[in-house]
Amino acid sequence: MADSLPEDVIVRILERLPIKSLIRFTCVSKRWRFIILCDPEFAKAQFQIASHHQTLRHRLLISTACESEFNSLDLDAPPSPSGYNSSVRCPFTQPGGHPVRLLCSCKGLILALVCNQENDMYIWNPSSQFFKKLPDPADLPSKTCLPCYGFGYLSATDDYKVIASFKVSVADDEMEENGSSKEMHIFSSKANTWKRTEAPLDFDFDFYSDSDFGGTLSNEALHWLDDEDDGPGIFAFDLAKEEFQRMPLPILLDGEVSYLRAFRDSLCVFDFENLVPASSIDLWVMQKYGVADSWTNLFNFKVSNQLGDIYYCLPVSVMETSTFLHKVTRFRDGNFIDLIRIGHTEQKPEMHMLSRNTGLMEMIEYEETLLWLAAP
Repeated sequence: MADSLPEDVIVRILERLPIKSLIRFTCVSKRWRFIILCDPEFAKAQFQIASHHQTLRHRLLISTACESEFNSLDLDAPPSPSGYNSSVRCPFTQPGGHPVRLLCSCKGLILALVCNQENDMYIWNPSSQFFKKLPDPADLPSKTCLPCYGFGYLSATDDYKVIASFKVSVADDEMEENGSSKEMHIFSSKANTWKRTEAPLDFDFDFYSDSDFGGTLSNEALHWLDDEDDGPGIFAFDLAKEEFQRMPLPILLDGEVSYLRAFRDSLCVFDFENLVPASSIDLWVMQKYGVADSWTNLFNFKVSNQLGDIYYCLPVSVMETSTFLHKVTRFRDGNFIDLIRIGHTEQKPEMHMLSRNTGLMEMIEYEETLLWLAAP
């Protein structure tokens, strides 16, 4: 049938298929393989159609003991006793090689850091196995620490941007003592280069140094929590203007704001009380971006007697009808790591058992797409 249809009709049909089917169809012919994996316009059209019809598949990429392999879990599927759905090979590392940190994701692409001597950074699509190594900033001889980072997309210029603060020596501490401005670096996929920008003086790099989460992407801006003495807030970095601004948090009665996430075009914030009996988790959503009065409490989940003894709990993903949490329960013989799905209405937790007797697992949510970065 493919031989009897015009190619533009075939392309229109393929654009409406899920990623799993498209990857399988790359074996049909060299032409189909080129269209599916190498045509950037096809990848964009498939993503736009899936986004419009809300058929994008959301997955969770989870680290394993093997540096070159990750587990992948379908967040849109019902909980499975077996846990993982599939494994994903990392194409830019070897078994027994250096560990890979999963930093953040954008439109199905993941920003990853290889923990070698150079701390090489990559943009990787786990669905298609596309990857691109980012060049090193020309003015940094080495990168020894990455306390603050983010990854986003600017639609007006079709440009993916990475923002990072690289601490390379005691010079950063000397800079702070002298009252000088703090520097961050911005990578542009269009220009394929890094450039410097100044961060606000009260933007505390050390506040993020122990965090496994980068800037939260929403409304083409990256966001980090700010816990200054004059009150908690949010630092936002506008990807178009390349400027920082401060945004308000909701007025919280109890607990502390612990994590930022995003749901579609809305910014979300989690308010965790101490995870002891009678504690709870609140999810707030900013209904109108940048408007303080638009913060709305989406749900309050009572933890007591539902999730058992909790060592710590981290939000992973906010979806249409439910929120996913990464829960670690500590026992004498080790840690139990679960993925909890909490419904926004019924609030009945459903669990995936992810691992046992293990340390912290890195997890990154991503969408199944065919998007990739063309050469500049």
